[in-house]
Amino acid sequence: MPRTLRLRSQVVILAVAAAGAAFAYPYLRPGHRQEPIVAFADVPVRQAGKAFTLSPSQLATVSSEAVVKRQFFEEIATEGKIGVDEYQATPVFSPYPGRVIAILARAGEQVKRGQPLFSVQANEMVQAQNDYLAALNVLNKSRSQLAFAQAAEKRQRDLFETRTTTLRELQVAQNDLTSATNDNRTAEVGLEAVRNRLRILGLRDEDMAALQRGSAINPNTPINAPLDGTIIQRKIGPGQYVGTGGEPSYIIGDLSKVWLVAQLREADAAKVEIGERVMFRVPAHPDRNFEGRVNYIGTSVDPATRRITVRAEIDNRQGLLKPEMYASVRIINERESLSHAVPRAAVILEGNKASVWVLKPDNSVENRPVRPGVVDGATVEILDGLKEGERVISRGSLFIDRMSTQS
Repeated sequence: MPRTLRLRSQVVILAVAAAGAAFAYPYLRPGHRQEPIVAFADVPVRQAGKAFTLSPSQLATVSSEAVVKRQFFEEIATEGKIGVDEYQATPVFSPYPGRVIAILARAGEQVKRGQPLFSVQANEMVQAQNDYLAALNVLNKSRSQLAFAQAAEKRQRDLFETRTTTLRELQVAQNDLTSATNDNRTAEVGLEAVRNRLRILGLRDEDMAALQRGSAINPNTPINAPLDGTIIQRKIGPGQYVGTGGEPSYIIGDLSKVWLVAQLREADAAKVEIGERVMFRVPAHPDRNFEGRVNYIGTSVDPATRRITVRAEIDNRQGLLKPEMYASVRIINERESLSHAVPRAAVILEGNKASVWVLKPDNSVENRPVRPGVVDGATVEILDGLKEGERVISRGSLFIDRMSTQS
């Protein structure tokens, strides 16, 4: 049978009110940050309690709210760092081995395509320039021979037409012209091959033209930027010997977009999908939230850390984010389904059990065990134990709970 709650002495009431204030203070104080979403996630239901009927004066001291349905956003907290967009980054290698003579561009600088990055003293470039000069000499010689053969063939043809020479002498002149023509074509092909080789090695056409005009061979050859961008890393120094493979000398990239690379725990892997919202902060800008969307989830677990890599592309046109910055990450699991929701103050925790006080139409209150889920600010998701439209005691639930145990 429902029993009317008997009010205790003022001392008891004040004690209960103080306990209620202590319970509510952490959640009502200004600037309170949301508790971790696992606060109630694993709490089992509490055993059903008794029912009581509230008097009008007691009812006036409490507040109730209806159970509603709403969408909850579960937040998965993890850590990560800012990375370079590898689709927008280009490693720069020296096209030939040699010793670094000078560093002409440094990390963080903006460079344009064709701008010198560093210079190398390379024997291969010296040899290629010598080959270029030799090919020029061969071509000049073949052109002279071709001009002589053309003049000889014309002279023999004119003599043959006036019957001053024989057909055999004309044919010899024609054969010499054919041979000179072939030699000239071969020389042109050879020169173009050397030019292409020099282009591959980084020598510009204007440099080749200057070399052709008589400029001295320069063993110190600049290595130029292959594209516009920002120098992300410089991995060489003066005097260092560089080869054509191995580690790149520079890395140039476009930092207007960067990657957020986060590490996801195995237990959270099933909660994250492509397209989920990601929010994060970096120590350099602690008061600013950055946002993006998950566009990659790793297909395997790192055996050393037992984490799964999750990546998001972040707009960085303001240049605030730098590669290798540490980030505190929250991945928002935007579920499409609706769940029952009650005020956080309505949920009473007792050890590892949770319950609420349900207000009936006849002003009786019943202790109802519930299974909480996600905590979203001042609202708690209820996975089991309540129906939509039922009313729960929000303000004064602790008072009722204390009185029920003392009655």
